[in-house]
Amino acid sequence: MKVLFIEMPDIEKQCRKILQPFGIESFNYILKKENDIPYTEIEMIVGITPAQTLNLEQFPNLKMVQLPSAGYDQIPMEELKKRNIILANASGVYSIPISEWVIGKILEIIKQSKFYIQNQEKLIWKKNNHMIELPNRKALVFGTGSIGQEIAKRLNAFDVIVDGVNSNGRDIIHFRQCFNLEKGKKEAGKYDILIFSMPNNQDTAGLVDEEFINTLKDTAILINVGRGTLINERDLIEALNKDKFTGVALDVMQTEPLPAESELWTHPKVYITPHSSFISDGINKRRIDLILSNILAFYQHKDIINRII
Repeated sequence: MKVLFIEMPDIEKQCRKILQPFGIESFNYILKKENDIPYTEIEMIVGITPAQTLNLEQFPNLKMVQLPSAGYDQIPMEELKKRNIILANASGVYSIPISEWVIGKILEIIKQSKFYIQNQEKLIWKKNNHMIELPNRKALVFGTGSIGQEIAKRLNAFDVIVDGVNSNGRDIIHFRQCFNLEKGKKEAGKYDILIFSMPNNQDTAGLVDEEFINTLKDTAILINVGRGTLINERDLIEALNKDKFTGVALDVMQTEPLPAESELWTHPKVYITPHSSFISDGINKRRIDLILSNILAFYQHKDIINRII
């Protein structure tokens, strides 16, 4: 069996040592010359296919695609289904650091971290009397997958009341109750903290627009670790300029990198990171473990972890 890694040369190198005794060969797209890759013999791709330089038609024997990410909105799903190609993602690999990032930003906002950091830089000794506590606050998490569950689990430890939103309102561990998307939008105005960890699709794109924002509490906290397309940034900026929200934390944007002229960069209520909430010292081990498990599972005709199709 032959496996092609699109990127991740370090991970491919580590996997190669373990796969070789099974007779599984691995190749790396960015390290190999094009003529050195046996395209017609590749049965599995690990990585996201860059459409400009690689297309699935080059792989007539392809049977599985393993993504190194949780999201799969850029994947040609219909083509995979038509060819009966298995697709699996990396759900769970990044959930711990992302959920920790969310908790960190909530704490930064409610404990007025910007105020104190700015005063420290100016050598100013001054208290802020607008800090609040988390117990009995209500949080609504849009997206109850692995990331949402890890967020809810950590919020529960702070005695926050945590509800969730998913496609059909099914019950999920760590959430008091769950709503479907339409019901969640209607209930959102009752919550102190709104967290978005949903993928981009036709139902979620532009979800946070002027109409939705107007239903929220003026003191609400808004966090987005899903997709930048979930939020209409123009509507968000207009609301912030009208003194809406206690604070907003964004790790994903409509356009990345965020353009220098965006008002979000300098707004005092906004916390921005460059799509980096997933970074930690633990993700590589989990990613390698998942990739190896699924390569061997496919090779040995066993169940695939995180199978999408």
